[in-house]
Amino acid sequence: MFKSPLINVKLLLNFIWVAALIGISLDFTFDNSIDYWIHDSAVVNKARSQWKYVAVVVLDEKIPMDVSRIQALPLFALATERLVAAGTKGIFLDARVSKQLEGRMPYASCIEKNGETRWSMPQCTVTSANQCQVLSSEAGNAPLRMTERAISQFSIAPFPTEQRDLPDFLLFDFDAAALISGQSVEALDHLLTRSSSVARWIDLSDNHAVLRLAESVDPNLLRSSLDDKSQNEICDKGLPCKRIRLSKPLYDVQNNNERLFLPLSALASCDQDTAIKTAALVKNKAIIFQVTAPTETTDTIITPMTTALVGPKLLTPGAQYIADAVETLLNHDYPRRPNKVINIIMLIGIAIISVLTGAYLSQSMLWVVGGLILTIMIGLCFINPVLQLWPVTAIMATYTAGALLTTGVHLLIGLREGKLASQYLPRPVHNMLLKLKTNEGFKNTNCQTVVLMSDLEGYTTITGILKEPESLLDLMNDYLNETSLMLQDKYHGWLEAYVADMVCYHWPFLESEKEQAYRNALQAALELAILQQNFFASVPLRYADKFDPKVLEEIGKTINAGIALTPGLVAMGDLGPKRGVRKFGILGDPLNLVSRVEGLTRMFNTQIIVTGELVETAKKMDIPVRRLGFICVKGRNIPAMLYALGNREDERFTAENINVWENWLSAVEQNHQETTLPCPDIYNKDMITLKNWLKRGLLTEQGIWHLQEK
Repeated sequence: MFKSPLINVKLLLNFIWVAALIGISLDFTFDNSIDYWIHDSAVVNKARSQWKYVAVVVLDEKIPMDVSRIQALPLFALATERLVAAGTKGIFLDARVSKQLEGRMPYASCIEKNGETRWSMPQCTVTSANQCQVLSSEAGNAPLRMTERAISQFSIAPFPTEQRDLPDFLLFDFDAAALISGQSVEALDHLLTRSSSVARWIDLSDNHAVLRLAESVDPNLLRSSLDDKSQNEICDKGLPCKRIRLSKPLYDVQNNNERLFLPLSALASCDQDTAIKTAALVKNKAIIFQVTAPTETTDTIITPMTTALVGPKLLTPGAQYIADAVETLLNHDYPRRPNKVINIIMLIGIAIISVLTGAYLSQSMLWVVGGLILTIMIGLCFINPVLQLWPVTAIMATYTAGALLTTGVHLLIGLREGKLASQYLPRPVHNMLLKLKTNEGFKNTNCQTVVLMSDLEGYTTITGILKEPESLLDLMNDYLNETSLMLQDKYHGWLEAYVADMVCYHWPFLESEKEQAYRNALQAALELAILQQNFFASVPLRYADKFDPKVLEEIGKTINAGIALTPGLVAMGDLGPKRGVRKFGILGDPLNLVSRVEGLTRMFNTQIIVTGELVETAKKMDIPVRRLGFICVKGRNIPAMLYALGNREDERFTAENINVWENWLSAVEQNHQETTLPCPDIYNKDMITLKNWLKRGLLTEQGIWHLQEK
C-alpha cells in the first residue's frame, strides 16, 4: 500500500459511479448472454444425474434393421398400451408422423424373444378375374391403434401442416376418432434458442409437450413452477422460456433408478411378461419415445453439453432434452440468476473495491485482487447447483473499468512525474535508473570520471545589487540556459548539481573510453568559456528594459566566471535518508580538488584551469596549455600540476608568450625568489599572485606551492 496522489474524494466517487454504470448497463442490456462461456460450463458441471419424473424409450438395436420407423409405429402403440396399464402418467411420441401412410406393406406387430419381428402382413383376396388384390395389413389400416385409455394419455409431435385437416383415424382407427376430436393428440415439440444456435431453454408455450407431460405427472408442482416468473425470459420469436438444467446425453439403454433409458424392444415384446416387467419400472412417470437409435444423430441438437468449455462435447437427442425440460419444471431446479437488486449492489460494491484498490494499492496488487474476484465469481457459478447465473462478465467489466480509470490517472500522474523527473534529474542518470528492476536500488559504486566546475565571479556582489530574488533567478536561468545545455546535449556530460551560481558536470568513463571522455570535457570547457563571455557581453543590452542602467553597469564590471577540470576516482550512488528525498550523484577527492582549482582562476589570467592528467590529450587536440605550477590546494596533502587552457587565437596562449612565461616560472621555482627574467605584461596578474605567495613562504623546497587558503 502506498500514499495515493488520488486524494480527491469527488474524483474517486465519479470513478466509482462510472465503473458501476458500465457494469449495470452490461448486466441490463445483455442479461446473462455475455456469460454463456462460464454459465454453460457451470450448468454442465452441475448436470442432472437423475430423472425422477420421466423416462425415455428408445428405438434400440434389438429391433431389426429391416424395420423402418414407419413400420415400427405399431410397436410404439403396443408399448403405449402396456405402459399405461402399468401406471404411466403421460406419453409423448417425439416424431413427425405422416397421416398418409402406405397400408399395403408389412408393419411390425411385436418383437420375438429371439430378436425376430412378428409382422402384420398385407392381405391378398382373389377377384372375379382370378387375380390377387392386395389389401392393407391389419396394422396398416391404423398403425397407432390403441385403447381408449392409452389414447387419453398419448401425445404426438405436430403433424405436417398440409395434413392437419386429414382425419385422425388414418393413424388411430375409427374407434379413437371421436375421443381424439374432443382432445388434441398433438403437442408442440419445438425447442427454443435465444440469438444463438445453442438450446438452453424450456419452451413455456401453451400445449407444449413439456408442459403436458409435467402436468400429467404432478399438476401442482407444475403450477408452482410456472407461478414463479421471476426467472422467465423471452426467447427467439418472442416465446416465453426458462433456463433448463441438462443431464449428460445417454447413448446406451439402461434400466437403473438414476435415469431410465429403456428399449422399445422390451416394451413391445411378443412375450407379455417381459413387457409388463419393463413397464412396471416407469409407474407414475412420463414417457418420451425417442424414435431414433441411441447412437443416431438425426434427432440431436446443440446444447451446452456440446459447447461448454469443460463439457462432454456431446450432442443431445431431442427426446432427452424434453425429458430434462420436464424434470426442470417439476424439480423447480432451473439455473437461476441473482435478483437484479443484488446484482446492482454487488456491481456497486465491486466498483468501490476496484477504484479504491487502484487508488491505494500497487499495480501488482490491483490485478491480484482482480484475479481473486474473478475466481470468486466463477466459484459462485460452480458451487451452488441452482443459483448459478452470476454476472461474471459484468462484474469483471466493472472492476476493469475502475482499475483502468485509476490506472489512467496514475499514468497521467506518472507522465507528469516523469516530465518533472526529466527536468530535475539528469537524463543519463534518469535512463540508467530506469533500467533497474522494480524495487531494485542502485548499488553505490566507484567509477572514474572527469569533473568540470564553473563558478560566477562577483555573484555575491550581484545578489546585493539585485534586491529582488526574482530578478536574480531570471538572470541565473538565462545564464544557465545559454551556457550549460551544450555540456549535456553536445558533449554528453552528466549534470552533478547547480548550487546558486555554481554548475558542476562530470563524464564517467571506463578505461577504454578514457580518451573520448577527456576530449569531450576539454572541448566542453573551451566552448563553455566562449558562451559565458558572450553572455556577459550581452547583459547590458539584454536587460536594458528590466534593470536600472547603473545596476547594469555594476553587473557588467563585476560578472565573470572560472572553469576547472580534473579527472579522478569518485563514489557514485544515492545520497539521502531512506524515506526522504534522495539525490543521485558523486562524492570524492576530485570534487574537492576541482572546487579549489576553480577558485584559482580568480588569481590567474585565465578562465580555464586543468590538472596535469588532461594535458597530454589537450596537446593531441592541439589545444595550447600554460603551466601554472605544482600546487597543493587547501584541504589536500597531494599536490597537482595545474595548467591554464585556452585557444591559440588568444594572446595569452601564443607559443612565444607561453615560452617566456615558462622560463620566468621555472626560475622562480628553482631559485625560490623573484627573478629578473622578463615576463609578458599580459601575465602581470599571474606574476603578482606568485610573488605574493613567494613572500608568504608558500613555495616549498620541492617546488610545490602549498596554499593555506581557498
